Amino acid sequence: MQQITVGIAGLLLFAATGCSSTAPPEQIRLDAPADAQQVVHIDRLTDGQRSFEGSAWNSKTAAIFRGSRAYVIFDLGEVTPIEAVYLQGDNNDEFILETSEDGARFTTLWTAPAVGPQGLRARWKSGLAGSARFAKLSAIGGDPSVSASEIQLFSATPSVWPPKVSVLLEFESSIWARLSLLLFGLIATLAVLVHRRDARKPLSTLLWAATLVSAGIAAYLVSLIWPVEATVINVSRGVCGAVACAVVLRLGLRPEHARQGLLTGLLAAMAFMSILTFYNLGHPQFHDVEARKPTFVHTWDTRVYFPFVKYFDELGYDGVYLASVKAYADDKLDGSLDPIEGTQLRDLRDYEMRSVSEVAEEIHAVKDRFSPERWAEFKQDMSYFWKTMGSGAYLNSLRDHGGNATPAWLLVAHAIYGSAEASEATFLWGALLDPLLLLLFFVVAWRTFGLRTALVCMVAYGATTIYQFGSNWGGSTLRNDWMVLLGLGVCALASRRWFLSGLLLGWGAMIRAFPVLALVFLAAPIAWRLLAAVRRRRAGRDDASPFVQLLPLAKVGAGVFIVVMVLGGLSASRFGIERSWGAWSQKISMHANKPNVNHIGIIASVSYEPDNLWHNLRARGEDPEQWGPLTAQTMKDRRWITIAGMLLYTLLGIVACRRLRLADAAVIGTLMIPIYFYPANYYLHILFIWPLLLAPGAGLDRSRDWSLIAAAVLGFCALQWFGWRIPGNYGQFILWSGMFLGLIAILLVIAIHASKRAAISETV
Repeated sequence: MQQITVGIAGLLLFAATGCSSTAPPEQIRLDAPADAQQVVHIDRLTDGQRSFEGSAWNSKTAAIFRGSRAYVIFDLGEVTPIEAVYLQGDNNDEFILETSEDGARFTTLWTAPAVGPQGLRARWKSGLAGSARFAKLSAIGGDPSVSASEIQLFSATPSVWPPKVSVLLEFESSIWARLSLLLFGLIATLAVLVHRRDARKPLSTLLWAATLVSAGIAAYLVSLIWPVEATVINVSRGVCGAVACAVVLRLGLRPEHARQGLLTGLLAAMAFMSILTFYNLGHPQFHDVEARKPTFVHTWDTRVYFPFVKYFDELGYDGVYLASVKAYADDKLDGSLDPIEGTQLRDLRDYEMRSVSEVAEEIHAVKDRFSPERWAEFKQDMSYFWKTMGSGAYLNSLRDHGGNATPAWLLVAHAIYGSAEASEATFLWGALLDPLLLLLFFVVAWRTFGLRTALVCMVAYGATTIYQFGSNWGGSTLRNDWMVLLGLGVCALASRRWFLSGLLLGWGAMIRAFPVLALVFLAAPIAWRLLAAVRRRRAGRDDASPFVQLLPLAKVGAGVFIVVMVLGGLSASRFGIERSWGAWSQKISMHANKPNVNHIGIIASVSYEPDNLWHNLRARGEDPEQWGPLTAQTMKDRRWITIAGMLLYTLLGIVACRRLRLADAAVIGTLMIPIYFYPANYYLHILFIWPLLLAPGAGLDRSRDWSLIAAAVLGFCALQWFGWRIPGNYGQFILWSGMFLGLIAILLVIAIHASKRAAISETV
């Protein structure tokens, strides 16, 4: 049965793609390799079959290149023209085709670049004008998983280009897992939309049964390819968001005909599934090079923040990359920088990229900031990272932006890591803090707003994909803290615990600047109530002082003041005000004004210029490094559009806040993060608290309005999947920026509509 199913599907796909097994006359015959090293399943490279685009790197059609010295050499029999090449290989690996006439001296004919999205992806090139008797294929791995499924050489460019290569479908393939997940999502959505509580319809019963069956099939097919690749994870997130969206719409718009328990159970299943996808379905998504095993530790993130925290007294905000290079050179290169003189690193004093040779003096001088004992300890800690990451990834990580957290965050993190050693056990214990904080938030949201709201927040947390797979926060330490504090602060506002909310929101603002917006927007409903109270008193309808309306804001302000004084004073005392808060302010100012590919928001959208795209510059023969300056100029030239957009969204936000709870005003303030700031993609994970806007609870029932809010957020999570269809990170983030602006506008319009129909929702 399995073979029949695969065969039928293969024939359908064969017909749909038009792939032919007949080789064009221009194709060069590649017989058994003349030489090979560390390549497994070599015959798959020339069997005339490729994998379905996006299939797993270790697909049954793929040859595996084990190690940086792996290669395969083909003897063409005689010197033969090579005009075109087709290759399908793992997306984040570069493949080098070299040619030779004598089999001894090889020159590079073509380098197949790394591409996106993930999985096995085709590349091709014509117009090479080469000739050779021997062709050598090797690879530069973007990670330890390197493979290629097909290589074809052509003496002339065929009339059909790129060539149509037969597709070999496997039962244990990600395509089947993705299709089964989509089938489950479609059936589950139909079951949610057509069922009725007061009638037993055969169609409804059949759909619910089909939902269970399709869920079982999807689970089975996913288990066959576990650990799964990113494409399956992304589809899973989209399905979770879509099904949950259907559930909240059904419960919110037609609750009288809905089976509450059944639909809430399905929503809980989507919440559980989405959280699992965030943690890669339980499989470690990072790799320990030295131990040759997967690891849960997010080494890319901890390699920056651990030394930044533990050695802040020596490194400050500018020294982590300089010291990282020096420690590596001392341990690995006998103190010499010559072997890595061309390595690029970000100068954290001005955010410019420079080579090691350009900052060699500063690299050698950074050691003088340490005592001999502390330097020995620093080298020991950093050796953990370059061994576990591998030298290539360790040096490549020097391009990042260093530690951006505030001194208040440092104060807490230093208590955790100040005397710890860099090790897998240390970071695994530290990584437990974030899921525990999330669990706390979900429990408090459940108690404050009800189970359904908490479940929607869980789905939104796991189903969003804007931080991108492989760079999420699983395996990091204290990445969720400011967002959880924001969410807890909103819950405290909804429960009218004003002073506690001030403490929580103030603490979040001291960790990251973004929560300040939640505090600022509290003034909008307070001002509206104050104005309404003044009018009532003048009309003789109320004898109370209008200024009593300021009491909630005063209590919130008192909580903020206390936490700011405590955390600000302690951090300034511990680290020094100029070296901590002064340096942080300068760093954030640079960060906010430098163009970055992975940033999202109104500034990113306004500064988008297709002609300035990196690959467009390269295609025109211009320096791709000019992308940053060109984009910065575009940002400057279009600043008036940015300001106009900020004013428009601000006006909408203020109007929306008029008659809403302070809790709703705080959430609306967080909607402004991508409007006022220029945040990196991962900061917009804050959207998981947006379903708290207009959430029922604390004596209010706005189920219909809230269902629209929740459905908009969940639908946005589902639609994020389309970003992965765009090649190149920049295009993805531009799409997601536009989607975010649209989502925020929709949420504000819903809130304005709810505000118009509401009486003043809180009294002092």
